[in-house]
Amino acid sequence: MRVSVKKQTHFLSICILSALTFTCTAQSFDASIRTIHVADSNKIAFAGSEGFIGFTSNGGETWDTTRWTVKTPEDSVIYPSFRSCYIVDDKMIAVGISAPGFIIRAPLNDLKSSTVVHADYDERTFWDAMQFWDSNHGIVMGDPIGDCLSIFMTHNSGGDWHSVDCSSLPPTLEGEAAFAASNGNISCVGSHAWIATGGGASRVFHTADQGLTWDVTNTPLIQGGTMTGAFAIAFKNEKKGIMIGGDWENQTHNVGNLAYTSDGGSNWTLRSEGAGPGYRSCIIWRPNHDSECIAIGSKGIDRSIDNGLNWEHVSDDSYYTGRFTPDGTTLWLAGHQKVAKTPWPLMSDSKSTKEE
Repeated sequence: MRVSVKKQTHFLSICILSALTFTCTAQSFDASIRTIHVADSNKIAFAGSEGFIGFTSNGGETWDTTRWTVKTPEDSVIYPSFRSCYIVDDKMIAVGISAPGFIIRAPLNDLKSSTVVHADYDERTFWDAMQFWDSNHGIVMGDPIGDCLSIFMTHNSGGDWHSVDCSSLPPTLEGEAAFAASNGNISCVGSHAWIATGGGASRVFHTADQGLTWDVTNTPLIQGGTMTGAFAIAFKNEKKGIMIGGDWENQTHNVGNLAYTSDGGSNWTLRSEGAGPGYRSCIIWRPNHDSECIAIGSKGIDRSIDNGLNWEHVSDDSYYTGRFTPDGTTLWLAGHQKVAKTPWPLMSDSKSTKEE
């Protein structure tokens, strides 16, 4: 299940963020890249269209890349489109989105030696996101089949996956699904996980015990359309979280597209109505900065330093997703045919905001 492994070097471009200019290290790739995982300042993995995946062990100085392929029982060759990936236990895992669905894993030091660890040939399969609580326990979620959200769990670093029984899950509503836009539909903190949905309904499915039991909560986000609702959700601790989305077909609309919770997702409140960013596909918290979050999308990058109450548009550059290094000093970005990183500015004391 491979084509080749190539080692590619980077080129330099200039990223303009707000009034400050940073030297941005960027790499061009022949794929649409929708997911990136930053394990530490050196180890970063990404995945994208037509089976394309990449990994660096030296902070992007060089990249190992390949295209994972799958040979079906009928002897046809499939190049899965990946929208989620993760580095776990010195291996890379990537999840294909549409039927047939594949979860594929390979050692970081030998990407060409990939293995399909889970396959689903149901034509209704559509997987949206993957996250891990720790090095052993992970979760994949996908669109509902019938009125049952598709959720799979692993307890051995992604070696095996089993589905969560529908009897444990609240049923989905008509038209409710999720968007495979940034690997941002799931947020895991402690033993908790939150899954954001959109479309006909935009709600949050929640487990407090790593998938044993589930509840669901309504949100005030715009919903009811084909491409409306939450596209990404992020919790910084077990109580405080934020979600973003909007209307993909009206991306400048900035009403009903961003909500915040301070009680673990039991209640959500709209924020920055008519004043913040419009549609964004990704939202993340900056590590070590309690009230700073970043929204990323095709219309640019925005920053809030007060838990999403107020926003500063810092770049028009188009990306689908992004992740910080664990120390919060470098932001990695992924988009159409590109991966980039930029040093992220430290907030001055005058801009620090008391956490709500």
